[in-house]
Amino acid sequence: MNADASINNDRRAGWLSRIARSLRLASGLVAAAGAAHSGAAAQEAGYRSAATAPAAWQAFARRVQSHLETRLAGEDTDARQLRDYVARLGTGTNRPFVASIWILSDGDIERLEFDQLDDQEMAVHLRTLLMHGNVGAPPQDMLQPLRLRLSVRPSQPAAGDK
Repeated sequence: MNADASINNDRRAGWLSRIARSLRLASGLVAAAGAAHSGAAAQEAGYRSAATAPAAWQAFARRVQSHLETRLAGEDTDARQLRDYVARLGTGTNRPFVASIWILSDGDIERLEFDQLDDQEMAVHLRTLLMHGNVGAPPQDMLQPLRLRLSVRPSQPAAGDK
């Protein structure tokens, strides 16, 4: 390798290093901006079990769980479609799942994820149903996501459908 090629390689390496450093800085700023934008930034590192959570967090979690279970049992079109879908799956009397929920400071649900739910169609039905409605403002210092165990009970066939 001649001296000119060595200099060009050094320049290229320096240039690539500066680009990589800029990209890392930019991604950090985007992540920070996203966290600042969201009233409910994910705080998985500070996870607390329900048993060790402050009473205000526990009360809020119960209120959110009640709200979501009411939505799952509702008689609107989205709730009926979800229960009909679960009934067609024929997997028993209910379909339990764990939801990770990020809630904005105004009480709107920002994001929902479902643990160990491989059924993408059911996930779409769940998001359609559960993203609606305000659950109330979370305690200001509450860690998120909120993780709740929920279940969907399939629609029961009408008496004459058996």
